[in-house]
Formats: sequence, C-alpha cells, structure tokens
Amino acid sequence: MNKLTFFLLTLALTMVACGQAPAAGPEKIGPALVYTTDNDFEWAKENLLTAIADKGLVLSATLHATTMLNRTGPDLGFDKAVYKDAETYLFCKADISHKLVAANPHNIVLCPYAISVYTLTDKPGVTYYSYREPYGKEATYKPVVKLLESIVQEALDQ
Repeated sequence: MNKLTFFLLTLALTMVACGQAPAAGPEKIGPALVYTTDNDFEWAKENLLTAIADKGLVLSATLHATTMLNRTGPDLGFDKAVYKDAETYLFCKADISHKLVAANPHNIVLCPYAISVYTLTDKPGVTYYSYREPYGKEATYKPVVKLLESIVQEALDQ
C-alpha cells in the first residue's frame, strides 16, 4: 500500500470514527450537479446558509419546496411525498451576473443563482445539495460554477 492510499484510508476511517463520512460528489444528474452528505437536513441547511453568507451574498428568496409539494400533491393525485425536507435558496453576485448578461443577454435566465438542500423520504440518513450547471462550455459560465461549487464545498466541509 503506497503512502497516498494509506493516508486516504486513514482519513476516511478517522472521519467515520468521528461520525462524519466523507461527502460524495458531485454527481451529474440531468442538469444538476448533486453532492451528498450524512449530515442531517437542519445541519446541512445551516452550513449552506453560513457558506452563502461567508461569500458576502444576501438571499433574495427561500423556496420551501416540501411545503408547496406536500400542500398541492394530494389534490393532483400525488400521495407519496418525494422529499422529507427540501428548500432552495436564491441569491445573486452582481459582478458575475453583469458579465453573464454582457456576454449574452439571454443568460438572464441563470439569475438568481440557486442551491437546493434536501432529503428524500426513501433515503433516510442522506442529505443532498444540488445546483443547475449552466449548459455549454462558454467561459462566462465558469465563474458561476466556481461560485456555486465553492459554496457547496464550504457547506460540506463545516
């Protein structure tokens, strides 16, 4: 076993022994990049809100997805709840947004930026963070992805 393998194995075992498994991700699922953690929803949510605030960003809205879906689902014939808890947070970073729309005015659809935190009813013990990855390889998208990735990574590292 080489030194790097030994180090990674030791790190993983230490994290498990301390009650925190290493986070997985991101996994590309449709238009989303999805990260997982074994932190409970409230802990993960607070970590995300702290990470957003640490970047000097202000929330423009909180979308309470669980509340809306649970309220409307039965009337629409959906009796099984998908989420135990789910919220999406919207925020903007003006300098990145100006560059996005200057490059292509149709990029306005990417603003504000959104990160979701949620747990699934059929997967207890796993909390997810996800955000939409802008489509395409335009250089103007890289700062958006870098910002969103850094926020989620900070939330995972707390």
